[in-house]
Amino acid sequence: MTSLLRRAACVTLPGLLLMAAAGARAASPTPGTAEALIYSTMPSTAAHRPEMALDGDPKSYYKTVYGMDDGDTFLVLLSRPIPVRSLHILTGDAEGQDGVTQGVVETSVDGVQFTKAAAFDANGAADAKLDGKLVEAIRIRLNDHAGVPSLMVREITIDSPVKVSHVQQGPGRGFVDISQAPDLADWAKRAETQMEAFWADTAALLYTDDFITPNMVNVVYKTGPGVTDVAATGGGVMVVNSKWCREHPDDTGLTVHETAHVIQAMSSYNPVWLIEGTADYIRWVKFEPQNFHPRINVLKAKYTDRYQTTATFLGWCELHYDSGLVTKLNRATRLGNYDNSMFKQYCGKDIDTLWAEFIEAYKADPVNIITKPVAEADKPRVLPVVTKGTSAMVDLSPAFNTTGVTKDGAKFSPDGGADSGGASYSGTLLGMTQSWKDVTFVFASADAPDMVSCQGQTVSVAPGQYQSLWLVGAAVDGSQMAQHFIVNYTDGSTADFAQNVSDWFQPSNFPGESRVVKMAYRNLATGEKDPRTFYAYSYGFSLNHDKTVKSITLTNNPSVRLLAATLAN
Repeated sequence: MTSLLRRAACVTLPGLLLMAAAGARAASPTPGTAEALIYSTMPSTAAHRPEMALDGDPKSYYKTVYGMDDGDTFLVLLSRPIPVRSLHILTGDAEGQDGVTQGVVETSVDGVQFTKAAAFDANGAADAKLDGKLVEAIRIRLNDHAGVPSLMVREITIDSPVKVSHVQQGPGRGFVDISQAPDLADWAKRAETQMEAFWADTAALLYTDDFITPNMVNVVYKTGPGVTDVAATGGGVMVVNSKWCREHPDDTGLTVHETAHVIQAMSSYNPVWLIEGTADYIRWVKFEPQNFHPRINVLKAKYTDRYQTTATFLGWCELHYDSGLVTKLNRATRLGNYDNSMFKQYCGKDIDTLWAEFIEAYKADPVNIITKPVAEADKPRVLPVVTKGTSAMVDLSPAFNTTGVTKDGAKFSPDGGADSGGASYSGTLLGMTQSWKDVTFVFASADAPDMVSCQGQTVSVAPGQYQSLWLVGAAVDGSQMAQHFIVNYTDGSTADFAQNVSDWFQPSNFPGESRVVKMAYRNLATGEKDPRTFYAYSYGFSLNHDKTVKSITLTNNPSVRLLAATLAN
């Protein structure tokens, strides 16, 4: 009998919270059915997905990309224990080749304690007569020191009065064994929580088309002769040195690094510097950057130094050149065609030039070497103070190209409106004027061109000296980020203002943004009302009062819509 210690895990299925842990039973939504989660320590492809092992069609099959070792596992977890009369598992190809002949099928009533149910025969088949025994988990493992070039499961047939109604891959997780280090229960629990919480993020960062990464690893805590100094992963098993854990009670994030190796699922450990650097990038740059304080010897370091040095370099390259670099390099490494020239392909500069730039940047500011700069539009700012009665309306009418405000009950084109999709602001709710923080805005009449869909237009103003510019509008089709509005002065100089603009339905409270008008509904092209809350926002910018304003150049983004503009002192 073998034991697999694990914590509760759950996944939401349509209409069902499917529980896979011992002691956490979810009632079947329909009597006589159960659901199944599939787990594997081995990668596969979209053409031979894990679910195909349990799809009732022996012509389709699950097949791993690489070989299966004696530490690897293929596991079926049911949503509840079900009575099973018999199991039939067929492996190998249609010609009877490459089947599992040195392995066993194990079952468990609780997903914790497993017992042998059957051995595979010379034809790659395993048959177990269970006579109604309750089964919650089915596991395929190889005998010690056995291996196959690829695990091919043609079909798992479960003879039971309970139908398996839904099969899908389970969420990534570790199956933890602390039997050799029970004092590490708390440490292991914290580590397991972290690695599982970041599993999906890691899989996304290391994604490759049509490549299905492993979604489980067997985690064993132990120490003694021959055990890795810290942690190591391979063959379906993550070994963590229990002595290291006791001496480093806060280093639970190391399992996130090791999980990256699980998901990398490389066919070979080459180039080792990039593989290890990528795993540390996952941990330090993405998972816990708040705890990362890279220390690099600028006189001796090389990008091939692996671990934190390589991770920092990769993070810096993504920050300044290609935000998807690691995903692309990992894909190439996984497929066996990585070359250093890819840095020039994706970053525009060869790797040695990039490294030299990186070292200079590190010397200049080691603390913020991979800190993402705050975009101008994201920086907090204080709105200008306006003296009441100083507002001067900017005439936007020459730029009006949209009828975005309509009278209540009026019908209009389904391609019209503020969003060019049959919805508009209510003229009744907007009114002809609005005041906000002593700024007065004047709006055009409804049911006529009254809105600017911004396309880089330059709007002339009556020349004058002002302390602030104010705009009223909103974005459609989602918030629009980093929109640039330029004030042109008569001396030829300009002031460029970056502003994030919220969607008219979803305020994001961006810096410099205020909800100047809150509307209880919007008008639809049918003449009906959409009874949800919509907004028009104001945006304030400080000007150089010593200069004379000549014109304003609007952002070039049709999804940004303006209703009014005002200059003030």
